[in-house]
Amino acid sequence: MTSSLDQWRAKARAAAETERQVRRLYNVAYRVAPIGYLLASPDATTSQVAYATTRIPRALSAAARILALPGVAHHPETPYARGFISAAERTLKGTGTRLLITANAARAATIQAADDKDDLRTVLFTDIEQRCRNLVPRPQDRQTREQREASDAVLALAAQWGLHPGSHDGGRQRAVSGEPVVPRHVAHEVARRAEIRARCTAGIRCTRTACLAYGAIWAEDGTGSHIFLCHSCIPAQNADRVARGFAPTVRPVPEGVPDSAHYIVFLYNGSGRGGQEVSCDTAQEAQFVAETMRPFNNTGHHIRVALTR
Repeated sequence: MTSSLDQWRAKARAAAETERQVRRLYNVAYRVAPIGYLLASPDATTSQVAYATTRIPRALSAAARILALPGVAHHPETPYARGFISAAERTLKGTGTRLLITANAARAATIQAADDKDDLRTVLFTDIEQRCRNLVPRPQDRQTREQREASDAVLALAAQWGLHPGSHDGGRQRAVSGEPVVPRHVAHEVARRAEIRARCTAGIRCTRTACLAYGAIWAEDGTGSHIFLCHSCIPAQNADRVARGFAPTVRPVPEGVPDSAHYIVFLYNGSGRGGQEVSCDTAQEAQFVAETMRPFNNTGHHIRVALTR
């Protein structure tokens, strides 16, 4: 009788321990599930991807240790917890994670290329980032053959230009010998930017709609406001003010733009909310930014001079 009671108590303790370990497994599963969703978001940042790719392997290792304990693998509630863990593992090993890592590497390389005024790499890396993010699959979707081929193609292009996980060289290192491929639409955009850069060498564009010539000067209207106008447009601007009943006070700023000043390009959403400011050192750079950066679907711009940094 005593032996049977001891056996029953031993079985009860074993069952209780199994239940405790299953609860631990569920805790791991519930924690890893939202982390896996980070790798299914096209807008996942570098820090989010790094966090997910670090935490998910740790969670998988912890789950494997728990599943190896007696009774846990065969517990009736274990398959449900395994589903969350397996989903996170599939996301980690899927193409989407590689696409996100490449997209974030491309974004960092784009910033470096823009600082270097390298139009080819700026356009190419921006294109690679956008294509990678657009191809990140959602958890509930299966990639089609066309999507897999597109993913392989953009990852191969990124590899040719040295965009590897963890690379910080701005895409200067190349993994494939020979001349890297430049897609046709990228070459067209680079040529367009070169034309814009050439036009902007004259300086900021006149804000008068009837003119819009490059090389405008900094002018004031007598009320504290400043605009960029051509010399020939200042009399016309004063005539417009007189016609509206105002004094003809528009004149060039006597000392011009100080050498210590810089330019602020305000890019705004012409059909909704939103705005972005970009600081530039020269008038040529400010006009180039105004004509090439399009953070919104309907982007407008305004350039002003900032006298202090």
